[in-house]
Amino acid sequence: MKVLVIGGSGRTGKLVIDELLQRGHQVTTLARTPSSVEAKPGLKVVAGTPMKKEDVRAAFEASNPSVVLVTLSAPRAADSPFAANISPPRLMADSNANVVAAMKEFGVAKVVIMQAQGVGDSWPNMNCIMRLLMKKSNMIYQYDDHNLVDQEVRASGVTYVMVRPARLEEGEAKDVKEWPNAGKGVGMMAAITRGSVAKWLVGAAESGKWDNTAPVITN
Repeated sequence: MKVLVIGGSGRTGKLVIDELLQRGHQVTTLARTPSSVEAKPGLKVVAGTPMKKEDVRAAFEASNPSVVLVTLSAPRAADSPFAANISPPRLMADSNANVVAAMKEFGVAKVVIMQAQGVGDSWPNMNCIMRLLMKKSNMIYQYDDHNLVDQEVRASGVTYVMVRPARLEEGEAKDVKEWPNAGKGVGMMAAITRGSVAKWLVGAAESGKWDNTAPVITN
């Protein structure tokens, strides 16, 4: 399978690339700074940003993908949820809009997008303390952007999987529990390792099991 990864220089994106290569897929990633992505057999790196339509088109031309995997997140000045937001307000929405436009142009049917628990219809099922934290921290700007992605990708007509991991932790892949009912029942302290998310994303790209759904996932 030929896969285009958007966001491959990020912490989860790098793990996604490794998982894809281990499974024998041909991988292309779009990176603003190609040197930030380690060179590996089977991996092609295209210089550019998903915020620019012409860069996204170049990545599609270079990869001829059958599926796209998006692991973008809006950067903040630090890891703290209260750190200042330093990204454009529609970083993820505009990037995914460019991806969807290119998918339609190049005849690519499916995109798998990493979001977060609390996006879209999973918001009411997030613990009330966590919802308050999101509202009072700068993370709410990232959630606003994710919600735009949710609305616009659903309306685009492409086949999608929008997965919503619980709180991310560093670590290798573990068993994953899927919560298809918009995350109803997920506990306040639920979490999932980045390795688990990467493995799940690749599985969702390979299979049609979760097409046109947006499950919450935890360990």
